[in-house]
Formats: sequence, C-alpha cells, structure tokens
Amino acid sequence: MKSKWMNRTILAMSIQLVMGVAYAAEESTVGEYEQPEQQEQTVAADTAVGGYDSVDEPDADAPAVPVQTAEASSPAAPETQAAASTPDASSALQQQAGDANQETNLQEVFTSNERQYSLIKKAEISSFYDVDYTYYRDTQLDMEMANGQLYQLRVQENATHSMTNTFTLQYGVLDNLTFTASLPLVAKSDLLKDTSTAGLGDISLGARWEPFPLKAGRLPLILFGNLSTKTGDSPYEVNAASDLATGKGYYSVGVGASTRKYIDPVVLFASVSANYGLPETGLNQRRGTRIINEFDPGISGGFAFGFAYSFNYDVSLTMSYQQSFNTGSEFRYNTGESYSPADQTSSTLAISLGVRVSPDTIVNGTVGLGLTEDAPDVSLGLSFPLDILGFGKKLR
Repeated sequence: MKSKWMNRTILAMSIQLVMGVAYAAEESTVGEYEQPEQQEQTVAADTAVGGYDSVDEPDADAPAVPVQTAEASSPAAPETQAAASTPDASSALQQQAGDANQETNLQEVFTSNERQYSLIKKAEISSFYDVDYTYYRDTQLDMEMANGQLYQLRVQENATHSMTNTFTLQYGVLDNLTFTASLPLVAKSDLLKDTSTAGLGDISLGARWEPFPLKAGRLPLILFGNLSTKTGDSPYEVNAASDLATGKGYYSVGVGASTRKYIDPVVLFASVSANYGLPETGLNQRRGTRIINEFDPGISGGFAFGFAYSFNYDVSLTMSYQQSFNTGSEFRYNTGESYSPADQTSSTLAISLGVRVSPDTIVNGTVGLGLTEDAPDVSLGLSFPLDILGFGKKLR
C-alpha cells in the first residue's frame, strides 16, 4: 500500500515536470528571442553541479530558430528615429525654400536702405532708383530798412514742394573699395512765388573704402568721401524774386566714417561726416538794394545713428536719427559790406519699411519728420534697385 502510494506520487511529479518543460519550450518559441544572460547562468550552474564542461552539439534535424537582436526587436528604435526627425521636419516647415538665414537677411535688409554702410564685391555693378518728396513750410518777413526806419513790413507764409529723382550707380573696384555716381533730376514748386521749375540737379561722385579686414570682435570701419558738383541751376545766378534753383550753386567735398554692429535680431549703425564748400566769386545777383559778389558756404557736417530690425524674411523696419549743421557762411556785397547768417541746425527722424518683392529685391519706403525749424516738415521716399531691369551684373 505504501509502495503504491509512492508510485502515484512519483507519477504525479513526473507529469508536472513534463508539463512545466513543455510550457517553458512554448514560451521560448512564442517570444522568438533568447536571453543570453540567463543562458550563461544556466550553463554555469550545470558546470558547477556536474563538475565538468558540457558542449551541446546542434541537432542536424532540429529546425533553426531565428535569433533577433535587441536593436531589431526593440520598438524603441523607430520611436527614436521618429523623434530625431521631428525637429528637422519642423525646421523645414518654418523656413521655406530659398529663404536666407537670419544674419544674411539682416545684412540684405540693412544694406538695401543704408548703402553708405556697405560695399559690393570686386567687378560687380549695381544701380538704384530713389524718388524723394519734401515739403517745407516757412514764415518770411519782407521788410526794408533805410535811415534807421523800417518800411514795407510784411509777414508771408511760404510752402515749397520738391521732387527729386536720383539714379545711383555703384562699381566694385576692389572687394574693399566701391565707387559711386549719382544723377539727380529735380522738380520744385513755390506757392509764394507762384512758380515752378524742373531740371538737372547737382551730380555727385563718391567712394567707400574699408581699410581693415573684418575680424571677429572688432567693429567694421568704412571711410567715405564725395565730391558734389554744381551742375544744377545756382540759386545765386537766377532771379531770387521770381525763379527757383535746382542746385546749391557751389562745389563741395566731404569725408566721413561709418560703422555697424549685428546683434541678432537687429543691426545698430552710426556715421559722422563733414563737408567743405568752395567759395563762389564773380556773382552778380541783386538782393534788395545790394548786389552779391561773393559767397562762402562755410563748413557743414552731421551725424546719424539708428537700427534695422527684420520682422521676418519679407518685412523689415529701419529707424534713424539724423542731425546736420552749417556754420561759417558769409555773403559779400559790391558795397564792401558782408553778412554772416546765423548757424543752421537740422534734425530729422526717419522711419523706413522694407518689403522683399523677390528673393533678390527689397523695396524701401521712408517717412521723414522734421524736428527743427530748418528741417523739412515732411519728407517721403521710395527706393528700389534697378537690378531687376538688368542694370546690375558682374562684369566678365
């Protein structure tokens, strides 16, 4: 009876062992991967128990079980690749094809409106067209004094409208040297004199030179000079009482320096300049009861500073403050007398909006507000490159 019970117990344990082995084999087949660490531990345990190393030879009749590596079977690999490609796709959506990077866009925006702060490459030529309108309103005192008595005192309101069309050509002599030439066409109208005129203005020639190569941490420096002619109608050779002039009436030379600083997302810039007007002699213009024989323009100069900001690839904003002065001018009459007018100071706040109409063309519109009595009350400007018409190519 006792032996029979032991046999039943051994049979039950055997059946349980066989079912456990079969279940383990089924689990290994369904998972289709092996755990090398567990196999190594099992082999080590068998070696320790048996006291010798056993080598299992593969059964030729047994079917080969494919072994997948962790890289192939792990679902984290596709997720990692998808996560890595997500920023690239987002960047591609944010930046359209052909768009320039932020710094390049800032440079293009800035130099399109403030050309005196930049140069062009050697053997390149570019041209621009600028149209500017200015409105100047003034109160004039018309009077005459004789023997200590004041006669014919009248207060007159005057308004002058001026339209200037300027064609500018630039040529890169060297990578750090650019020559410029400007041809203005001027139209004026004076309400007080009830007259208008149109004609050629004063042609000017200039050059911009960068003496030092660009280096990280150092502000760029551009030196510039210009020569202004007197090709326009001189205000000292026309009838001052009834005619208008399209030029200033004398030659002048000027020098200056400019610099800029890119601080993403803006460009800061500043410049300073000085001009000397050559005296004019042999004049014969009547002013009241006297005749002007000579005129000395004196010295003029000024400074400007501002910033340019790019809202996006297509729209940009430039704001600048400009101040100029004139001192030392003098009139000499045929009677031997001389007259020195008061020094003049002119300040203007300019706001410019640039719009990119093509990948290589930016059109700028400018509004200027006069801040002093000697400055124009309002000025409007529009500027765009003529390269779109083929007037800006690299010379072969």
